Amino acid sequence: MTLHREIAAARVLIALLAVAAPAWAKPRVEIAISQAKEVFESKAGVRTAKFVEVQSATPGDVVQYTLAYTNKGDEEATNAVIDDPIPKGTVFLSGSATGEGAEITFSSDGGKTFAQPVKLTYQIRTASGEVEKRTATPNEYTHVRWTIKKVPPGASGKVSFRVRVS
Repeated sequence: MTLHREIAAARVLIALLAVAAPAWAKPRVEIAISQAKEVFESKAGVRTAKFVEVQSATPGDVVQYTLAYTNKGDEEATNAVIDDPIPKGTVFLSGSATGEGAEITFSSDGGKTFAQPVKLTYQIRTASGEVEKRTATPNEYTHVRWTIKKVPPGASGKVSFRVRVS
C-alpha cells in the first residue's frame, strides 16, 4: 500500500460551525497530515515500538495518521470539526483515536452520520427477513470526526488515529 502525503492531505475536511465574528475577523484553521508506521527495535534484550515516517506499508503494518491543526486566523474557531476517512485497505484500531479536548465520534456509513461507538448502529435484514439493529465494530468504521470546542488565534493541537493495513 503506497501512502501519498498529497493524497492523504486531501482526505481532510474542516468545518467551522457557530462562528460569530465580524467580516474582517475570521478563524482560519489549517491542517497538516502525516503518517508513520510502527516499527520495533531491540536494545539490550528489550523490544520497544516506535513510529517512523513512511511512504508505503504492507499488510499487517500499523500506521498512525496525525493531523496537526493551527488557527492562523485572528478570531477564535468555535466547534472546529475535523473529519478524516479511514483509508481503504485498512482497519481502524479500537481505542486509537486521540485528541486532547476533542469530542471523538465515528461513522460506519461513509461519513453521513457520526456517533459515539456505543451509539453507532446500523440495521440489517437477516436470512429470515427480520430487521436487526447492530452496533458497528471498529473494523466497520469508515470515518473519524473530532470536534474541538475552541481554537484561539495562534493555537494549535494534534489529533490522531491508527489503522492496520489489510
